Amino acid sequence: MGNLDRRSFFKASLMGTVAAAVATATVAKETFNPLVAQAADIVAPIKETSEFPYTVDEKYQRLPGSKVYYLKVFDPEENKTPIQFVHDDVSATTGKKDTGKDLPRINAETIGIKGRRATVSETGVIFFAQHDGTVLPLRQKEVGWRQLDVALCVAAWSVEFWYNGFTAPGSGPAGIIQHYPINPETNEMAKEPVVFQGMFNWDNTMAEDKRSQGMQWKFNSAEEATKIVKKAARFLGADLVGIAPYDDRWTYGNWCRPKTMPFKLPNGRTVYMPYNLDKYLKNREVEVFGLSTFEADWVKYAGFQPKNVIALAFEMDYESFRTAPSIIESAGPGKIYSNMGEVSFKLATFLRELGYYAVPSGNDTGMSVPIAVQAGLGEAGRNGMLVTQKYGPRVRIAKVYTDLDIIPDKPRSFGVREFCRLCMKCADACPAQAISHEKEARVLQPEDCGTSENPYTSKWHVDAHRCNSFWAYNGGDCGNCIAVCSWNKIGQWNHDIARIATQVPLVQDAARKFDEWFGYNGPVNPEERIESGYVTNMVNDFWSDTEPTK
Repeated sequence: MGNLDRRSFFKASLMGTVAAAVATATVAKETFNPLVAQAADIVAPIKETSEFPYTVDEKYQRLPGSKVYYLKVFDPEENKTPIQFVHDDVSATTGKKDTGKDLPRINAETIGIKGRRATVSETGVIFFAQHDGTVLPLRQKEVGWRQLDVALCVAAWSVEFWYNGFTAPGSGPAGIIQHYPINPETNEMAKEPVVFQGMFNWDNTMAEDKRSQGMQWKFNSAEEATKIVKKAARFLGADLVGIAPYDDRWTYGNWCRPKTMPFKLPNGRTVYMPYNLDKYLKNREVEVFGLSTFEADWVKYAGFQPKNVIALAFEMDYESFRTAPSIIESAGPGKIYSNMGEVSFKLATFLRELGYYAVPSGNDTGMSVPIAVQAGLGEAGRNGMLVTQKYGPRVRIAKVYTDLDIIPDKPRSFGVREFCRLCMKCADACPAQAISHEKEARVLQPEDCGTSENPYTSKWHVDAHRCNSFWAYNGGDCGNCIAVCSWNKIGQWNHDIARIATQVPLVQDAARKFDEWFGYNGPVNPEERIESGYVTNMVNDFWSDTEPTK
């Protein structure tokens, strides 16, 4: 090759490969997959680090669970003043129309309030009441927001709502559910519910019993224990599994759950709700009842101090995300949140049966993304989510905390942060303009953050108040930032191209365009996604095609 070394050869070869692939996308998926994978490993090799890969300033403090947006909704203090964004108008920064700045006023008007913005509590209750099917979406006449679409969404979320304990908002310790007991002799069901722990269950009695009987299983080594735990996790249903050392920085500063009050349903049953159901249904008035707060004490509530965290990632449905921001998209996370409770409960049961303490956890207890990063499952992207090498950001994360001695994985870098610097597609696609357009991630200061965000770590800012103001208007999750992401594909080869693009100056500016050339994701502009008919078409395709996309 003369003066052309192997790295330069693959960089040069890549240009021809990409050109041919763009011209023949179908053939490319089969023909170029091995070549692109090999080129990616040479040009953009995967790197491991022994320490947490992002800067955490010495001023950093643990985020209180009571400050997590979805829990803060139920704090009566948050119902006294209008919601505030970090930046009232971001158009000067982005150079584009700010499609999110008027959302608080629009949300207030939907519940009959004129002349001010909706509060955090009003914004949250507007969302939750639509999300769980209590009321139909404000957009119910649009394809993707109909009763049909809502029914699928509620079904997808139903196990998380009614059996896991609905820890998706971050509530804990443990998931709490309410069910109606039945008289086994008469088969009559009671009208008053009983409350108990769901599948996110902190009861370690089983582990204690095994230990007291001298039945704790002894592994030959930490290496053996690690291999077996990972095998069990994958067998029980996790798509990805990694192990992180327990790091107190990621545990919430306190744990909390919404307080509830009883309300009578038309069928005579009593249901406990975190907001005044009667007032909301009658005249859309929002009243919330506060939070029960607990010290973040592992020994007190779980009976042990964790040594390690088993991080589990679950792939979300590709087809549902093609419909973003419709309610069908919201069914995608719902199906996985429901599955997360089952799988993490099973894995915790496996450990407890061996005589080890375990706590299954969803969004509760601690911050999932930094734990998953430490466990080697992926990198933190511009949109604040975990971006995995295989599924991109199209995953949700569960955790199982344990005292079992297992070997932590190392954080891995495979080009996500570099790609996010160049792309900004998720920021452009966000209807609320909640995602930063700054090129570089940086250590955020308090003035850079809203009250639901934690400063003093290196990241791109995501305004939770903006994001969830759109969720309230939308009647469900959004998912645009996941749907348009260049790492959100079926097939590894697309992700390898993204890795390579970050390292080749000639194609860096076109990095975000590769997947668009192959026809993925639909329009990036949030208004165009709706107005062009793309979302309607994707929803119709979803319902008409009974075979999943692979």
